[in-house]
Amino acid sequence: MLKLILENVVMAIIGLFTGAFIGGLPLGHGLAGALIGGFTGAVLLVLLTLLFHVKKWEKAKTILKYASIGILPGMFIGGSKPLSLGVNGAIMFGIISAIIYATIIYKMIESHEKSERYIVFPGHYLILFLLGSISVFVTILIVDFVGHLVNFEKLALKMPVYLTTILLICGFLGVYFIGFLIKKRKLKTWSLAFKSTKKSLIILASILLVIMLSILLTRMEYISLNHFILAVTGVVIPYGVGLVLPLSFGYLLANNNNRPMMGSVFSLVGGILVMIIGISVAPMLLLPGSGLLWAGLITGMFMIMFSLFSMAKPDTHLFAGCSIIIFSILSFIGAAGGLIVGGLLGIVGGTLIAAWNGGSSKTMDDDPEVLKSPKDIPSVPSNTISG
Repeated sequence: MLKLILENVVMAIIGLFTGAFIGGLPLGHGLAGALIGGFTGAVLLVLLTLLFHVKKWEKAKTILKYASIGILPGMFIGGSKPLSLGVNGAIMFGIISAIIYATIIYKMIESHEKSERYIVFPGHYLILFLLGSISVFVTILIVDFVGHLVNFEKLALKMPVYLTTILLICGFLGVYFIGFLIKKRKLKTWSLAFKSTKKSLIILASILLVIMLSILLTRMEYISLNHFILAVTGVVIPYGVGLVLPLSFGYLLANNNNRPMMGSVFSLVGGILVMIIGISVAPMLLLPGSGLLWAGLITGMFMIMFSLFSMAKPDTHLFAGCSIIIFSILSFIGAAGGLIVGGLLGIVGGTLIAAWNGGSSKTMDDDPEVLKSPKDIPSVPSNTISG
């Protein structure tokens, strides 16, 4: 019963935000449209969830969750400034994104969960929706800002065609060979490694062909390379970030038994934030001669070092975790705690590392020797002489 209530609460939140966005912006009815749309979306998703629960259509209920999660990120991308497609683009991309989430993403997570590469943790659907939607929105703003700073067309036209072609081919071949060598370490023969990376080679070759074709069309003045790159990155990067960030929790939890991955990643991100703020922002906030000018840089570097150390040597998790907590607290003195976020991530990550017990979680029940019953132990007949 509690599980059903929580499911309905999550679906109500998803329906509320999605419906409010649709009613307020794409349909253009302002605040009234947002209120009506939010209420309608929440009620509709809750009723469908209850219906599927009564009918015991668990698979349909799961597909409904993923489809409803994918609508809002898709609408953000379709209606964004880099694509400039307006309301029609928002509606079209919202539908496409819902289909992708309900088919590809759903199947991928289900497959990885069966192979124990992913864990569907409590709050999985809510985090996938909220963190995914927020990260898509923020990434779109960043892509649009960076896209107007860099003139890609000018850079491409400056370089000779042969040099651009050589650099692109070498870059893509380098990426492919790195992946190929990683596969070769896991497989026995070169032919098996090549077969397993054949799809990757085709995908990389297709991307290379599209890039070279776009550069050629730019030189022939058929298209604007700046608009093309902005449109492509405005779809690929936000969508990728919106998937990778929320799904990373499940993958980290699945790998947390062998190494303190979750805590290490948290503290690593926190250390990077502390170091960046310590270099750029903090010196402007400190008085000359205070002696704290490089405090943020030093504490951030130590946080990063101990985060990597905890992944390389899991047995030292207690020492590494406590050290990260100490340096995270010190970061508030010299780097404003990485704008508070970095310091808090470091404290949380250090706590998770220090409390990690994956290495010592093996019990007697896991030992096959202990599980042997007396009848499995070979015995010597009483009428024979051993030795």
